[in-house]
Amino acid sequence: MLVAGLLIWGFGVPLVLHLRTHHDSANESDGLPRSPASLVNSSILQEFPAPELPICHDFYNYICKHHELSKGDGRDPTGIVHPDVEGERIADGFLKNIIEKHPDWTSDQVDEELVKEVYTPERTARVQAAYRWVQNRIVHLIESQPEHVFTSREKREIVARVKKTELQLPPPASNYADEPDLFTRNDVFYERTPEGQMRMRIGGAYLFTAKSWFNIIFTMGHELGHSIDPCEIRQARLSYPAYDRLTACFLRTGLVQTSNTRSECGENDQLSETFADWIGTQVSAEALKTFSNEFHGAQLINATANSVRDLCEQDDQDNEPEELDTSTHPSPKVRIEKIFGDQPGIRSVLGCAVPEKSVSQYCSFESQNPLPNALKGPMGNPANGLTNGKTSL
Repeated sequence: MLVAGLLIWGFGVPLVLHLRTHHDSANESDGLPRSPASLVNSSILQEFPAPELPICHDFYNYICKHHELSKGDGRDPTGIVHPDVEGERIADGFLKNIIEKHPDWTSDQVDEELVKEVYTPERTARVQAAYRWVQNRIVHLIESQPEHVFTSREKREIVARVKKTELQLPPPASNYADEPDLFTRNDVFYERTPEGQMRMRIGGAYLFTAKSWFNIIFTMGHELGHSIDPCEIRQARLSYPAYDRLTACFLRTGLVQTSNTRSECGENDQLSETFADWIGTQVSAEALKTFSNEFHGAQLINATANSVRDLCEQDDQDNEPEELDTSTHPSPKVRIEKIFGDQPGIRSVLGCAVPEKSVSQYCSFESQNPLPNALKGPMGNPANGLTNGKTSL
């Protein structure tokens, strides 16, 4: 049996996960007739299939409302996902300790020490490994599209943007000199600077919030997806029919909310964030499929839930419900249930039903049916509502 080794990072050390490349078929092709007992068992299994997992029926409620983290062998083997405020509390603790120990230090000295303690080689290595994995998967997603979806020229243009986007991490602290507060914040974001630099930045608190490899993968996929989202593509004065089809599907299926005040790629528009969620979901489906031969049952369910757990509504530092921005982001229910939970690959990995109709209706670059004029909004400025093109999860 061929076995391929795959390297991920979990529990602070590399985990080698082995992917079986084909099944043991000794009993399937030996030419021997099946026993009556095996025929009966097979018939029973077909007549009474195993019930679907609870997550299959309602991803949003299962992940955000009712799901309790498994312990022991049932947990996500790569780690858990803390609430955002927990990561910020830990990062703030590092800052306070440094200031108390060195009251005579300048702010630059404090920042440099904070960076050393928060952005350790071990923590940043996990993020860098995930970034490279996601970058390669997005490149593969684009390059594997048929010629009728993207021409060779279009593929080169899109892939170039993905590869051009830099993951920018401290140390040194000067890498975030224009945003020193980021050292203790949970923000992860893509931005395009006025000079045209495309980069992704990681708040120090996120390194404590997200221990799960699968959450890091979705987050990286979402943010790197912004480098090629429809509004960034429009800002670069590029245009692709496949993007028009995908956008039309988002609008037709309600993934992007329409309103009288919506201006495409401008005010009150969810297109960029919906696209980024969609890219993150495609990458997550690949990650879960890749590791599904190693993770089973509760482990796989928890890994799936952890992918998008931080999209759920959360409380702020005062234990009050966090205010959601639904002018530019779909609601958590739409993001988790419709964009993530309806993705055929993710449903298949979990053993959820994947009706043929749902496969054809899930939005893709090949989605058909033109958008009714009634759903089309006025064109906006791609930079409206953004700070230097900054977009965050």
